[in-house]
Amino acid sequence: MKRSLFVIGSFIVLCFSLYSHLISHAVIRGAPEGKPRVQVGNNAPLETDDLRKAHEQGKVILLMFGNPDHCRYCEKVWFNIQDLMERYKDVAAILKTHRAAEFWAPEDEDVKLGKRYGVIGEPWLFLIDKKGVVRHIFVGFAGKSEIEAEVKKLLDMTKPR
Repeated sequence: MKRSLFVIGSFIVLCFSLYSHLISHAVIRGAPEGKPRVQVGNNAPLETDDLRKAHEQGKVILLMFGNPDHCRYCEKVWFNIQDLMERYKDVAAILKTHRAAEFWAPEDEDVKLGKRYGVIGEPWLFLIDKKGVVRHIFVGFAGKSEIEAEVKKLLDMTKPR
């Protein structure tokens, strides 16, 4: 009896470990794929309150689609963005979790925005100028120096000459 319970328990653990691996890597998390619907040079859909507010305040927007709590690359990109925020007051960083995580679903408006932008997988980082135009898109991991270089370009575009 003890042996059969051990075998059954081992089988259940094995099945769960195989199943959880598939969920955490194939279904929930995924590398960015394809091309987004919103391209460089397009007016950015600024359809959520936080995006509209940042645009009305005349800020450059760093719009990231990802989940730093469950994606290693998203976490690194988000920390890189947060490190830059201390130095750039004319920049707003906005995170949208458009895909389900292991324990919670994303906000409906984030899902809708992700579909509007046409993003599949994560992370995606859209740099939007003060006029609301997409000027650069990072697909996948983006280092702090690369992000900062693009932010500086956007801020230089808006300086009076």
